[in-house]
Amino acid sequence: MRKIFKTLNGVKTTLLVWGDPFNTKSPVILCITGNPGLVDLYIDFATELHKITSMPLCLIGQAGHEISDETSNILENNEHLYSLEGQIMHKYDLISKYFEKNTKLHIVGHSIGAWLIVELLARHEMLIEKTSSVNLLFPTLQRMGDTINGKFMNNVVRRWHSLIMFLFKLINVLPDIIISFFIKVYIFMHNLPNNMYQKIHIAINPKIMEKVLFLAYNEMDSVLTLNNSGIDKIKHITNVIYSDRDDWAPLHYIDNLKVYEPHIKLQMVKVNHAFVLNSSHFIATQLAELILEKT
Repeated sequence: MRKIFKTLNGVKTTLLVWGDPFNTKSPVILCITGNPGLVDLYIDFATELHKITSMPLCLIGQAGHEISDETSNILENNEHLYSLEGQIMHKYDLISKYFEKNTKLHIVGHSIGAWLIVELLARHEMLIEKTSSVNLLFPTLQRMGDTINGKFMNNVVRRWHSLIMFLFKLINVLPDIIISFFIKVYIFMHNLPNNMYQKIHIAINPKIMEKVLFLAYNEMDSVLTLNNSGIDKIKHITNVIYSDRDDWAPLHYIDNLKVYEPHIKLQMVKVNHAFVLNSSHFIATQLAELILEKT
């Protein structure tokens, strides 16, 4: 695994790569994170997926969710870079400029990353010819604000945004020993692996969290109706892994995708929406099988 930096849609961006995805004509896996869009959260998942498939892999997060330079720290007056529209342009910049013209892609998107893929391919249909498979993991494709988590986001988090941001800023001025204690307690209470410590420590940076929440509110306002025409264009190459315990993508939302069977392949798992916290290897194994079927 290597960490590299590229400027995409005006934002210096951290990419994690396995193999050499930008200088090959063989199939490549492109993984797009959910929100929070920190690539470090997906390292275990991407490592296992690369190991099983032996394909070069590129992992990209959401613009602004990594502290790469001073410009990437500033939300004010740069909202267009960090909104959903900005995130679509961010991913398009990567695909259109850096992958070999004849390289076939297996595109993977988690949560809002799945929505970004559907929108990206719907708007740039020429990319569909370049795509061997579309893989939507726990996809948030419609009416996010109406879900259990969406209502909490709108009615609680959004309402108390200023207080929440103040708390994040307060936490970050506490002595390291106190921050470390709280993170370890959180890890213990949620039965998370110890390697999550550094990843959580990065995530609670207020400059990152303000853009995480900004994007989340944009999702509540913008992810409304299912893009049926967009899905219809890619149904023949699409795999969906969904959960029976997902408060962002409930089962009755998944029912709206079942009308595209047998073209689209749906697979249910008993895993939480934030699978990268403790189910990375399992989901990577399930996904690898689906990708290899379409290679």
